[in-house]
Amino acid sequence: MRTQTFHLELITPCFCGGAEPDKQAEIRAPSIRGQLRWWFRTLGGFKSLQEKMSVRDQEAMIFGSAAGDQGCGGHLLVRVIPGRIVSGVKDGQELGHKLFSTSAYLTFPVQSREKNGQKTNYAGRGVLLSCSFALVVQWRGELSLWPDVESLVSVFGNLGALGFRERRAMGALAFTGSSGDVPSLSAALETFSGSRHLSIRQLEATGDKDAISNLGSWLRQWRAHGRTQDHAANRGDTSKPPFNAGFRFAKRDHDIGYGVAEARTKSAFRPALGLPIIQRTQTQPNCWDWEWDEEKRKSKGRFASPVLLRPHRDAEGQWHALVIFVDAHKWPNDPATGQPKQVFLNGRPRAVSLDLYEAMKSDPRLRPFP
Repeated sequence: MRTQTFHLELITPCFCGGAEPDKQAEIRAPSIRGQLRWWFRTLGGFKSLQEKMSVRDQEAMIFGSAAGDQGCGGHLLVRVIPGRIVSGVKDGQELGHKLFSTSAYLTFPVQSREKNGQKTNYAGRGVLLSCSFALVVQWRGELSLWPDVESLVSVFGNLGALGFRERRAMGALAFTGSSGDVPSLSAALETFSGSRHLSIRQLEATGDKDAISNLGSWLRQWRAHGRTQDHAANRGDTSKPPFNAGFRFAKRDHDIGYGVAEARTKSAFRPALGLPIIQRTQTQPNCWDWEWDEEKRKSKGRFASPVLLRPHRDAEGQWHALVIFVDAHKWPNDPATGQPKQVFLNGRPRAVSLDLYEAMKSDPRLRPFP
């Protein structure tokens, strides 16, 4: 058996709740265990075991499984020892993410409105403004696999995040100096069979707030359709073409949702970056879903974005604004046709294109990382 303690801290605000999420935020061991499991599966399991065991069997051995007639316990245990904590109950505006700012673009689900002096829509939730904690990892399996387990923890500490909006720059983590000799991210990724399906790019950043703002600005330029923003460089001169990188993609999706005749038979781009989408018109909200259940008239689930936005602080204290493309979780193909699966707009099928996803990956503003 091997036990080791890793020291981590939150480097961006974390919306995470426990028993009373609207009153108290807390770091919980099951959340970290879930993140470790997600990264293990996403990266295709350990190379050292790929000839002996399938990824599914590896996962059951490491984390345990309840499948079949008899479950089995895992060999990996984690425990959290809280350290310095600064918490409160806040919404996005109280964090300084003013409405319509680039930061607010990433935290819009936690933005409140005020009417007659009272907050509406969102009243705030428990948020950890800063937090350090010790992560105690205990491995009860073969000691020869301990370096692989260390690599998994390294990936989590470098690329993982916790809480609500963790895919959109919130709840980012970093190791502290007291963690000792943690494997570097590049070395850790080499431990996994499917690391080639992970593309990590970066924007410039000088600190946590700068990283959040730059990531929000980058995403908004790919997603925004609003004319004012598109023509900001021309001081509102709408006779000139739009400058947002994703304008043509966003316009197509907007037109499809609003029933514009020229767009009705064309492919949508936005569903490949996450679902569900609720697009409001003057008459009713249009809902984009996938895995549609015709009998129940509702979606079987949601599709999580394969694009992760992650502020990152390296071992030298340098900041990076990471854009992580997770090909293992990109919009799937239909096995019958080999083409992207359809999306459903108010229950009616529409074609989906991955052109927006691929264009984002090829953005020349993104530099390789590390």
